[in-house]
Amino acid sequence: MTANQTTALDLAKTFVEALEMRDADLIAPHLADDVVEVIPYSNTGKTEPWFVFNGKAEVVSYLNTIAGNFSRVSLLNQRYSVTDDGTAVFLQAEGDLVQAGSDAPYRNVYVFKFEIRDGQITHVDEYANPIAFAVLTGLPLG
Repeated sequence: MTANQTTALDLAKTFVEALEMRDADLIAPHLADDVVEVIPYSNTGKTEPWFVFNGKAEVVSYLNTIAGNFSRVSLLNQRYSVTDDGTAVFLQAEGDLVQAGSDAPYRNVYVFKFEIRDGQITHVDEYANPIAFAVLTGLPLG
């Protein structure tokens, strides 16, 4: 593995560790100021992204929302792939989360794509089944 690939993989793993520890401060120093996180799939079935978080402050705020809404965040069976040039990392994992307050289990399948530039995460795509989330939260479908 090249140095760029190792750095990229370490950044992706730190992002996941921050999610699982429910501590956005762990990943914040590794996010570019202009980082973007996109959640493409929505409960409406439309092709526009459900959420787009622009800039470090919005991404950190989103990650803190996860920490507040879930008392447990675990990504199981993590499978990473790193591009040859070390500019992107893909992660597939099964989410095993518990909703804070209700203790309701939340299971989903995730695919993340992390884009890396100059040793920082510049873009995150978070793919998950929006139906599973809608069922958990009572959001309408369609």
